[in-house]
Amino acid sequence: MQSGEIKHWNQSQGYGFIDVDDQPEDVFFHISKVRLSQPITVGQRVYFNSERNDKNQLQATEVTSIALSIAESSASDSTNHSLKHNSKKANANRHHNTNSNSNSNSNSNNNNNRANPNKKSKLSTLFSLIAIIAVAVYFFADLKSSLFANDLATSSQTSSAPTGEATATSITGDAQIDRTIALIKQGGPFPYPNKDGTSFYNREGRLPSQSSGYYREYTVPTPGVSHRGARRIVTGGNPPTVYYLTLDHYNSFSKLEVD
Repeated sequence: MQSGEIKHWNQSQGYGFIDVDDQPEDVFFHISKVRLSQPITVGQRVYFNSERNDKNQLQATEVTSIALSIAESSASDSTNHSLKHNSKKANANRHHNTNSNSNSNSNSNNNNNRANPNKKSKLSTLFSLIAIIAVAVYFFADLKSSLFANDLATSSQTSSAPTGEATATSITGDAQIDRTIALIKQGGPFPYPNKDGTSFYNREGRLPSQSSGYYREYTVPTPGVSHRGARRIVTGGNPPTVYYLTLDHYNSFSKLEVD
């Protein structure tokens, strides 16, 4: 499954958009596809499957709060049920064959009966080991991705700028905001290269209306947070001529005076 944060949510219309991890294109979702145990909120972290509709727009087929999807769980339950059914059927056939040939093959049947539990035990152990390895690989990859993003954000916040990199000039008094502005002017490198510099579509309508591609967004790292957080700088023009700051994930904006 894919993962991301809810970027926009329209309660009255029952739809929203998901800001996908490591993917510039947002994913549309409808409330009918949501399977969450808590109310939908902007900034909420979710897991989902997606597909393209007739208009080539990415839309979520289900949205959950855990990595394992409902469809995958159902498929797993169906597979386990089928395995149990086949196992019972095979045991019944072995029992029938044993009774039919007990007089002529008693020694052979006794050996098979002793071997079958061992084979079943080994097969069960193998399936369990494969499942444990798969779960470990998934969570290790997710943990590695989070730690890498956190290292990038921490490095951006605390390290001094080496020769050739932009030096943050005090504009707002916030070190992370000022460094992000300096990186925008310099052209990077950014802590989230797959997200920073992508188009901001102004779906909430809180900024002046402009043509598509006019606005671009950049992540402002939040100290102590391992993900992107809720702080962004949105620029207008290319090169940027106007800067806006949002501290609450696009709910409100303030204009920055940047030379």
